[in-house]
Amino acid sequence: MKFAHIAKGVATGLAVLWLAGCASNTQTSGSGAESGEVAGGHQTAAVTTPLVDPAVQAVIDSGKVNGSAEQIANLLKQDTVHFGFDSDKLSSNDIKALDVQAAYLTSPAGLNSKLVVEGHTDERGTRTYNLALGERRAKAVKSYLALKGISASRVEVVSYGFEKPVDPAHNDTAWAKNRRAVIVPVEG
Repeated sequence: MKFAHIAKGVATGLAVLWLAGCASNTQTSGSGAESGEVAGGHQTAAVTTPLVDPAVQAVIDSGKVNGSAEQIANLLKQDTVHFGFDSDKLSSNDIKALDVQAAYLTSPAGLNSKLVVEGHTDERGTRTYNLALGERRAKAVKSYLALKGISASRVEVVSYGFEKPVDPAHNDTAWAKNRRAVIVPVEG
C-alpha cells in the first residue's frame, strides 16, 4: 500500500509541474501592450489567473460543498478517518472531509476513480474482534460515500485489524491514531 501513497504523491507532483508549464498566469488586454503601458490612450491592466488544483476545481464546480479553495484542498487531502474506542461512528469533522471526497468522486474528473477503504484498530482486543471492528469502520466510510452517490462497486473494503499500526507505542495517544479508516485511491 505504500506504493499507492508514493504513486499518489508522484502523480500530484506531475500534475503540478504540468499545470505550471501549461498555465499562463498573466493575460494582458489590448494589442500586446505590457501591463501599465498606455495603449490607445487607455492604461491596460494585467489579469492574473490563480492556479487551482483540478481536483479542487472539480469539487468547487460541483456546487455540493461550500468553502474556499484552500479549505476544500485540505479536506480533499484528508484520507484518514479516526474513530473512538470500540466505535465505528463517523465524527462531524470526518463527515466534512467525506463530503468533499464524494463531491470529487461524483464530478466528471473523479467518475472513473476507485477506492480501497482500509479499516484499522488499536491493539486491544482479540485478532478476530479487531478484524471485524476494522471492517465495520471501513464499511461505515463506504456506506457514507454510497449515501452521497458513490457506487458500491467503486469502493472496496479491507480490514487489517491491529496488524498495521501507525504508531506502535502502547498508550492512549498511539491507540487513538491507530483507530482509523484510510481511503486509498486505486489506479483504474
